Order: sequence, then C-alpha cells, then structure tokens
Amino acid sequence: MISVLCSYCGLQILVPSSIQGREGQCLNCGNPIRVPSAKISLPDTIAKYKPGDKIGERYVLLSYIGKGGMGVVFAAEDTLVKEGVALKFMRPDILRTEKARGMFLQEAQIARRLRHENIIAVHDVSLTGDGVLFLSMEYAKGSSLRELLQRHREQRYYMAPRLIVAITLQILDALHYAHRLVVHRDIKPENIMLMANEQVKVLDFGLAKAVEEEDAVYDVSRQKEAIRRKQVIGTFAYASPEQIYHRPVDLRADIYSTGLVVREMLTLRAPTEHPVEREITREDIAPDVLAVINKAVNAEKSERWQSALEFREALKSAYDNAYHPTSFSENEVNASSDRSTEGMVYFPGGAFLMGNNAVREEAPEQEVYVDPFWMDRYPVTVFQYARYLEETGAQEPRFWHDGQLNGPEQPVVGVSWDEAMAYAAWAGKTLPTEMQWEFAARGRENRKFPWGNLPPDTTRCNYRKYLGMPSIVVMHEDGKTPDGLFDMAGNVYEWTLDPYVPYAQQRNGQAAPGTSPRKTVRGGCYESEKEEVITTARKGFFQNVRQKNIGFRCVINP
Repeated sequence: MISVLCSYCGLQILVPSSIQGREGQCLNCGNPIRVPSAKISLPDTIAKYKPGDKIGERYVLLSYIGKGGMGVVFAAEDTLVKEGVALKFMRPDILRTEKARGMFLQEAQIARRLRHENIIAVHDVSLTGDGVLFLSMEYAKGSSLRELLQRHREQRYYMAPRLIVAITLQILDALHYAHRLVVHRDIKPENIMLMANEQVKVLDFGLAKAVEEEDAVYDVSRQKEAIRRKQVIGTFAYASPEQIYHRPVDLRADIYSTGLVVREMLTLRAPTEHPVEREITREDIAPDVLAVINKAVNAEKSERWQSALEFREALKSAYDNAYHPTSFSENEVNASSDRSTEGMVYFPGGAFLMGNNAVREEAPEQEVYVDPFWMDRYPVTVFQYARYLEETGAQEPRFWHDGQLNGPEQPVVGVSWDEAMAYAAWAGKTLPTEMQWEFAARGRENRKFPWGNLPPDTTRCNYRKYLGMPSIVVMHEDGKTPDGLFDMAGNVYEWTLDPYVPYAQQRNGQAAPGTSPRKTVRGGCYESEKEEVITTARKGFFQNVRQKNIGFRCVINP
C-alpha cells in the first residue's frame, strides 16, 4: 500500500500500489490528487533481516517473501519441528505504545485459535532478541489475489464469473468461521492468498485492531491535528464507513470490505477508481448476483448482509439460479386440451440468409435451412396469459399488477425464460429457435426490418421510448411483416429457445439448449434504438430475469 496525502485538506490514506502514479479526486474534499510512485520503506529494526539469519534458537530465515504496511515476511524453517513456516516481523513504528503491543498480542493469541481450511494458521507469536514482535504462520505456496488482479488488468481480460464466485464463497466461509472470535478489519486483495486448485486462504485476522487502537491512543496527544487531517490508519480504500468515521465496528465491516473486493474482481478497478456509487456493467454477470454484491456495500450496516453466512448463501443461490438453472421439462406441465393454430401464421420453411457480418455477435452471415413451422401472429398477451394462470395456478409474472403493463391486449412481460417455456408447453407449443424467428422477420427477401427496408418510425414500431411502455399488440399495423406478423420489431424483446452463443457453436450443434446461462432474445423493445430493431439483431439475457421489456411468442413444429 502507498500513503497519499491531500495537499488541500490534509486527508492521508493508504491505497493499493497497483494504482501508483494515477490521478484522481480526494475522497474528502474532491480536489485533484495524485498517487505517488513509491516503495514501502522499512525501519532499520526489521530491514536488517536477511536469508540465513537465525531468529532465537528456533527459526532460520530461508528466503524473502515480501513486505507491506505492517512489516516484512520471510520463509523460514522451524528447527524444533523441522517444518517450513512464514515469519512476519511487525513494524515497531506502528505499535508505539505498550497498550497497542498488548492488544496485538491479545489479537494474535485469538488468531492462533483459528483453524480452518480457508485461513492461514498462526502458530506462535514472539519477540526477537532486540524486541521486534513477529508471528510464526503456516507457509502457504501461492500468490495473492492482488497479483491475480494485476495480471488480468495488464492483459485487459476480465475474471470469469465462476472464478469470482468460487473465491468469494471461500472468503465468506473463512469469515463465517472466524467471526465467532474476531473481526478481520482489513479484508483486501493483499490478505487473500490463492493456492493450487483455486483454494483460498485469508490471513492477518484481527491484527489491524491493534493498529487502530494505537492510532486512537496516539491521537490523544495530537487531537486537533487528527481532526484536521481526518487520518485513517489501515487500508482506507477497503475500509467500511464505520471504520473511516471511527464508529463502532463489528463483523459487518468485513461484509462491506469483502463486497469491495468482489467489485474489484468484477471491474479490475480498485474502490478508489470504481466507487460503490458507480454501477457495474458486465453483460456476463447476472443481475441477481450484482444485487447480492451491492447489498454487501450498503453504507448503512443495518442494510447489509448481517452475517458472512447470509451473504454466502445469497450469493451461491443467485449464482446457481442464473448460471446453473434447473432444466425445463415439458413433462412438468399439463398441456391445454385445445391446442390450435388459430392466431398463427404458417411458414413453409426453406433456405434463407441468416446473420450479419457487420456485427460480431450476428456473424457469420450464412445460408441456412429451416423446416416448416407455425408462429403466433402476436406476442402472447396479458389476456392469454391470464387464462393460463387460471388453469394452472402458476406464479403471476413480476409486473402483473402494474397498471402500465397489464392491459389485456398488451404483451405479457415480467416472465422468465422458464415461465415462457411453461406457458408454451401448456399451449401445446414451444418457443421459436433463432433460425425460425429470423426467417419469419427477415424472410427470403432478406429484409432489413420486418416490414421491409424503409427506416423505422413510430408508425411502424414502438421503440426509442416514445411510449415509455409496451403498446397493445395490434397498434403498429404499418410495421407488420408481409406474412402478417405484428411487433417483430420493438415493443418487447422476445425469448427464443436458443442459448446466447456464437453462431458457429449454435449451427454446429456445439451448444444445445441448457448449455449457456444466457438465452437469446430477438426483436428489440420499446426502449431500443434503431440498431436493435433490425431483423438480424440479437441479445442475451440470463434466463431467470423477469423484466418489464421481455415477452415472448410461440411456434408449433408440425
């Protein structure tokens, strides 16, 4: 960590070394501030240690591991038990008083009692011959989360959602176990070790408390200066609001800091670069997962997750529901007795040009063949869905009682992909494949828009927020296809059967339904710009989302 001092208001904070040399704004006064490029300097009392040195009668230093704000770490041999350990020598200048040193020893003794697969074990705490405090800890071969983040940042490559969740669940396992005895107070990427097989270990439990106590004692003699500078000792960038403003701290401070670490894994940006007020925009991260993480970084600790276990269970549930949904089975739905092609349009099938080489997600453009099928003339309406609810007792859509969205001739919205599939099965139908959908919208004439090649306007489709909500399905007659399909552009996105994967995988049969966490929607919606109402446009949503701009229509395969 690097110390940064604001020359305007005197705020002094510690920030990650990964952002040295960057410019930003002071978190207190908002004035420009620059992070210096600097190395951590160590006091002579601990800078003197080198490989080969003997520490007391028990330890021999083998190699240098690293240094940080609290001290320096060496790999060592415990000659008493013939075992490799890590020795962490504490900086004397951060434990200046007997009270702080006593608290450090107390916290270290608590840390010795923590034995968990996701926590670096503390074996012992002692003093060197010249009075330097040091910890003997489990020696774990691995790298810090900070190093992993730095590699991804240099390569400009996001961490995979699966890996982010796997790391986070293990951090929360460690916290859930440790919170019976101690609050960590300094969760940050530097204190999270990544081992082989993606195992995570958290280190330095409780040690920051002694530093905070020392700061409080030291500030008594310089109270006015402390107030003026609003100094925060510790890792300011990952501190909870209660730590920053010197309010009572409990386990929820660790929940907040963990949330910041997860956000950094998602964005590859430190909290000082991507503050909690700024939304995270990654299409491969499910909205429910983001909601869980955002709750963890609520400024009001009463509004956060109240325990590490609660946070863990919510995150795992959100991830599993979005990325490993239960496969839909038509056998679970009782089909309606009156399957009919009434209100549908028949397509004889055949070859047509599918895709668009000008857009990466829509490429390659290729001639494909589609079998005959029937397709609904309109998106499924609220009136039609109400009959389904009455007969089956299924769960109501999310916005079922919203006056702007529940008109009988409006398309039903707020339904997940699975709910759309359940309705289709009840009706004796299914959702269209992307191939069927594009064949119906584009036709063999290779139309740019469902109605032809003239540009869209509000007489042809509901787009660009001109109504601000879905219109009734019969409203835009000028925008229907030559075959008589309405709302194939704008109004609501429409679920399709296919996963949202590159066409090369889809057409080669390498991505069957159920293999991707996102499903493809087509047609754009009432909020879409011109580019989304083109007949080739496609987009992916997690199949468990229930949005006010997503509906569906069905097909029958003869």
